[in-house]
Amino acid sequence: MDKLTRFTKEELACPKCGKVHLCDRYSVINVTEKPELKEKVLMNKLFVFHCEECGLTAPLTYESVYVDTKRKMILYLTPEMTDNTRKSIDQWEKVDASHKRIVTNLNDLKEKILIADNLLDDRIVEFMKIEHLKQLEKEMKDDNLLNILFDYKGTQYYFMVFFEKKGIGRIPVSPEYYRDVEHRYSGKIGSRNNGKFQEIDMKWAGDIMFERN
Repeated sequence: MDKLTRFTKEELACPKCGKVHLCDRYSVINVTEKPELKEKVLMNKLFVFHCEECGLTAPLTYESVYVDTKRKMILYLTPEMTDNTRKSIDQWEKVDASHKRIVTNLNDLKEKILIADNLLDDRIVEFMKIEHLKQLEKEMKDDNLLNILFDYKGTQYYFMVFFEKKGIGRIPVSPEYYRDVEHRYSGKIGSRNNGKFQEIDMKWAGDIMFERN
């Protein structure tokens, strides 16, 4: 399996004005080979469609594989799990990497990158999210919780909380709390580390946290 960066040129018509653009579509993004692509992913400059004719800007989500050979990390981005996607994932299973994840959207892709940058375990982060839902019970009674995403500034960790009506909030979390959660759940996740691609999210963490012995 070739892990080097690969992309093709694709013609896309603007959904607003119909202007046809030639866009880069990346099937493989190797940020060890091309470090500048990592910043473009995080800054929403890679998976985006921009029409210079009418000014429309919109996210452009498609199947792509993010590879960080230095961290031995592979993130398989796929908006939809098709038979062809499963066959492709089977091929990527043969690549030597200790961290293999499936993500379904750009926000989750960026979150996995940020977690890895801080040398944290994304599985522990998902357990932390579940535990923080108790703090959000009052807000969730009259609003819809859309997402919780890890972020950081300097040495400060926090969760960005997205509500349908209230908008975006922020909950600080400490490194000490991370270590506490890691201590409590490391035994449970150790037996589930099969070295294969997994979709690690709040549902994954919740199924483990509330499983019956």
